[in-house]
Amino acid sequence: MKPATCSERRRGRKFAGGFTLLEMLVAITLLAVMAVIGWRALDSLTRSRERLTDHDLRLDALKVLYGQLQADCEHLASPALLQASPVEIGQNRVLLVRDRRDEGQPPTWQALSYQLDGNTLVRVAAPPVDSRAALQSSLLALRQGGGNGAQVRRVLADVDSMSARAWVEPGGWQIDSNRIRNALFSGNAASAVAASAAGAALPNTAVRAVELTIFARMGDGDTPRQFQKICVTGL
Repeated sequence: MKPATCSERRRGRKFAGGFTLLEMLVAITLLAVMAVIGWRALDSLTRSRERLTDHDLRLDALKVLYGQLQADCEHLASPALLQASPVEIGQNRVLLVRDRRDEGQPPTWQALSYQLDGNTLVRVAAPPVDSRAALQSSLLALRQGGGNGAQVRRVLADVDSMSARAWVEPGGWQIDSNRIRNALFSGNAASAVAASAAGAALPNTAVRAVELTIFARMGDGDTPRQFQKICVTGL
């Protein structure tokens, strides 16, 4: 038998140290599995970050909503001067009348509404007016959806429902507009006659606070969560 030359022995060692086809397939499969696992982990982190960012944005919008409501309640119109209730409560809606005292301008009243437009909570503000007749027209327009000249601002999305109630001293919490008016303008006979003659609310009666409760979703697929805020008025 012919002995192997040096070049043939080197070629044999080179082939013996390489990967077989099966080994290459196993390595490629492992790399593919690791790539899929890594992609899923990265995708999960990205989705979690997006959910947290969306949740934070919704919480910020909720803070803006309650901050604006607090400012409106602090400037709630006096029932005695208004000769009417400054708060009306309806299904998925609360109407407020606030004082407007802009610098260099005469005092005015402004009617505004917090209400649901589909699943979005909006604040609808009518133009300021300086007479009770004009104010009644503004309130009527808000009850019917807004009217011309009303400023509509979207405040919070994905709201399933909302409700409100008012604390009327000395009647306590009221959830009905008629009860609020009765608490402000009705009472014992002598007080009612005196208040009616003067066109004012009863003595020692006022809307002390307004509570707004909403059920909103803080992210995609979340169940509605209850959020509640009591805003003290300036009366």
